[in-house]
Amino acid sequence: MLSYAHVRYLRNLLRKPNQIQSLYATSCVNTNVISHFKKTTVQFKLLLILELLNVTLTYGQARTDITHNVIYIGGGRQGLTYIKYERLVMYKNWTQTIINLGYGGIPGDHEPPNNTPRHNIIAPELGQLIGKNVIFIEIGIEPAINFFGSTTYTDLNAILGLRYQSRTRQFGGLFFQVGYNPRLYFTYKSDIDAPYYFGLGLNF
Repeated sequence: MLSYAHVRYLRNLLRKPNQIQSLYATSCVNTNVISHFKKTTVQFKLLLILELLNVTLTYGQARTDITHNVIYIGGGRQGLTYIKYERLVMYKNWTQTIINLGYGGIPGDHEPPNNTPRHNIIAPELGQLIGKNVIFIEIGIEPAINFFGSTTYTDLNAILGLRYQSRTRQFGGLFFQVGYNPRLYFTYKSDIDAPYYFGLGLNF
């Protein structure tokens, strides 16, 4: 079983990537660590994996010269209007991993003879930005929870877009995006299909 001392050793190692090369150079130490890892319990393995994720996310957030948050509004995106808050969770060279959460929908018409309820949408996204400087390609997946009158259903939408965004604090500010948002999967056939979107917001 992996002892607490081994866990501390591996945690310290993960926090110092420049020592990994020296670890691999010493075959006996490497073999010893792997041997103990194979023999340890599932709980300890999960602990080490979670610690690795924690170190990775901490590394991504370590930069203080860039902005990590965006708030923006827009149109389309399988609705009429939407508002979203976004957070940068990992930043490395020419790729950025983002998560966001948004609310949107289409106003209803309660006047007879229509009596159409409002269509509300809650839409989180996990996405990847690929690019340099201020121009990025955005690829993501967006599950959308829809509330339409007494009907609740879920869609799975893709995100393929282009965005202008500067994360440097010296030039931070305007954010703009356009893109394509098709449905990949749905649990309810809706008459609404607005697979294009645009958004305008602010980095901070």
